[in-house]
Amino acid sequence: MSAILNKIKKIPVGFKAAGVYTLASVFSKGLSVITVPIFTRLMSSTEIGVVNLYNSWQSMLSVVVTLSLTSGGYTAALREFRDERDQYQSSVLSLTSLMALLTAAIYMIRPSFWNELTGLPVSLSVLLLVGFLLMPAYDFWLARQRYEYKYKLAAGLTAGMALLASAAAVAVVLYMDAHHQEQVAVGRLYASNTISYLVAGTLWAILILRGKTFYHKEYWKYSLQLSIPLIGYALANQVLNVSDRMMISHMVNNSAVGIYGTLYTVSSLSLMVWGAINSSFIPYLYENIEKENTGVKKYSQMLMGSYAIIAVLLTFVAPEIVRILATEEYYEAIYIMPPIAGGVFLTCVSNMYSNVLIYYKKTPTIMISAVTAAVVNVVLNFIFIARYGYMAAAYTTLVAYIVLAVMQMLGARKVCKEKRGDNYEVYDDKAVAVMAAVTIALSLCGLLLYGHTVLRYAVIALGCVLGAAFVYKTWKMKKAIK
Repeated sequence: MSAILNKIKKIPVGFKAAGVYTLASVFSKGLSVITVPIFTRLMSSTEIGVVNLYNSWQSMLSVVVTLSLTSGGYTAALREFRDERDQYQSSVLSLTSLMALLTAAIYMIRPSFWNELTGLPVSLSVLLLVGFLLMPAYDFWLARQRYEYKYKLAAGLTAGMALLASAAAVAVVLYMDAHHQEQVAVGRLYASNTISYLVAGTLWAILILRGKTFYHKEYWKYSLQLSIPLIGYALANQVLNVSDRMMISHMVNNSAVGIYGTLYTVSSLSLMVWGAINSSFIPYLYENIEKENTGVKKYSQMLMGSYAIIAVLLTFVAPEIVRILATEEYYEAIYIMPPIAGGVFLTCVSNMYSNVLIYYKKTPTIMISAVTAAVVNVVLNFIFIARYGYMAAAYTTLVAYIVLAVMQMLGARKVCKEKRGDNYEVYDDKAVAVMAAVTIALSLCGLLLYGHTVLRYAVIALGCVLGAAFVYKTWKMKKAIK
């Protein structure tokens, strides 16, 4: 035990912080998955649809209301104003608070218009506005804790908030169901968000009192110059991620949103794994991208291949996952999971190429590709949801992710040729394209195999063997690289 503790102490603080934050994030997201079977059995699909709709609007509008000040530009500012971080924090928090109050004033001019537009009742619109005021304080505080490698309190608070919020939501839903009360979705959202808002409100007061700086021209100018260009990219990403649920709400109903949103969450479970994989790959990529004859191509293929197998396997075990997490009502829509899984894998591909574009400071290319994909998604949703129902959104989202991945791949190839010559490429682009096509095709094969259990189980067993072999080879390669 003493030897183990000594080894742990010798681990660089940056690696410790990354590991602890990853565990806290996985724990928090894992809780949301664990509670799905409870909510799907106590709440109607319409009520769950309201929850999904609220979360969609919250994630999309927060990008605009906060002016993206909690994004990457904030970290750069912490470096720029290293001796004035308290003052900087309170100043930009004042700016986001002013934006939140302005948004609330705009809402109060004509609440009925905004309620009709969002599909949310007054009670949830108010909850949304309170979140815009308070939650940036938590985001600012957490970003600074990460930057300064102060991981213990931050990780504990993140995990604790998730645990208390989940427990409160479950308790309120159980109580309201037992007493046959209506508006269970409102009760659940208030219960879970109240915990977060109490913590964020406390941090809001601490940051303001500690910094004592409301307005500072240099801080505001620096932050806005970095954040405003990111609003378009961040908003496009959110539109790509959540516009399908909003359009389903308006074009079909909230029950369809509930079913679609729940199965989308199930299909995206593997993204938790990919987030950890990508975070560990980026430092290696940036250290070796300019070198000749490195293992970047082979290593990246092994990582993407391993993730592809995970994504496909989740598609093939979808019937069992849905039976555990949801009810028969959701099982009818299981056929949307294969195209969603294909789109989720393409997230991996686009991340790989966006890493290259970020390294070469070609972020406008990332923004253009995200905006294009978002526009494609909205247009296709408008056409096909009306014609074929809400399940069409899964296929239109897949097409949009294909557009995103292809544009970022072409953008990365272009910049690599500009920087290193016509024959240079960071990844084996042809191999990546083939891998993506095969992964999508195999995922869509789930549509044919859901009715043949024995054959599907045989494919799952084969996939597990291949997956284990890929993971083992990747681990050996990573060890050799070190």
